[in-house]
Amino acid sequence: MSYMSLPTFQDMRRNAFRLLGDAADELRSDWRVDAAPTAAQNDARREALEHIARAKAALDRAAR
Repeated sequence: MSYMSLPTFQDMRRNAFRLLGDAADELRSDWRVDAAPTAAQNDARREALEHIARAKAALDRAAR
């Protein structure tokens, strides 16, 4: 029976940064002209991007 080693904090941090970056890229992507976001959707997108930035900053602080 072989066991996988558990990831280090740095491994998890690196993966989380990549996933958060992917999510931010998706939120910043262009919208179809005929499906433009409403004001509420734009506000939610902006808020989500702020949360992503705070999550990345928290991971940076934890790595120090």
